[in-house]
Amino acid sequence: MEHTPKRGIIWSGAAQAAVRPWAGQPSRAFLMISGSHSPDTELPGPEVLEGWLATMTRWGYGSVRTSAMSPQAATALGDVGFQPAQDLVLLRLKHLRAPDYNIPADIAPRPIRFLRRRHNVINDILEIDRVAFGSEWHLDRETFHDALSATRRVRLFTSRHRGAIEGFVLVGTTGETGFIQRLAVRPEARRSGVASRLIASAVEWSYARGCTNTVVNTEVTNDAALGLYRSLDFVDMNHGLTVLERSLS
Repeated sequence: MEHTPKRGIIWSGAAQAAVRPWAGQPSRAFLMISGSHSPDTELPGPEVLEGWLATMTRWGYGSVRTSAMSPQAATALGDVGFQPAQDLVLLRLKHLRAPDYNIPADIAPRPIRFLRRRHNVINDILEIDRVAFGSEWHLDRETFHDALSATRRVRLFTSRHRGAIEGFVLVGTTGETGFIQRLAVRPEARRSGVASRLIASAVEWSYARGCTNTVVNTEVTNDAALGLYRSLDFVDMNHGLTVLERSLS
């Protein structure tokens, strides 16, 4: 189970749980539970969950933060002392017809192919993400590569100005659902249409791969993002997600 220090799989059952250091905060565990966003996910009982906490403590962590959890999973973790760290709204755009955003070719976001080999592009993406999401929630190289593997297909689109990347969107598909996994724009490029064009490119790509809907989540307090998605016909779903955390001391 403990193949490398401070990381590994701590449970394999109906839901697999794995642990590694949180991006930029090695003393905080990142508890990743497969399928945790699904409202049907059931976690094991309190005795098993307490065992997870004991393992993370033994591995030297002082606190733990989870991946985004459905309400049912969040309740189970709340019963063993976890508290909400971030509440997320889930929104969905149903593809009732082919999207047609009519983005001029000269400002349309471009897909990045062979991304894993494009180290300079990845460095730029991570820098934009850090500025956009701050020290608590930014991606590092490992979590970025995890996002590339989270869905069956994935594509990164970037928007550029004078050759420099000013924003990006990472979109993936599994089955008939598209997922906008990450969207970030440099502060100086906000409110200029960059984010709208990136979302449009993600939706068009999702639709072209046979998806019947595209889903995204954003923080409940992010009024600008919520307004943008709703203006593009995304609708709030009937449940949200929660990231939870607790001390291990």
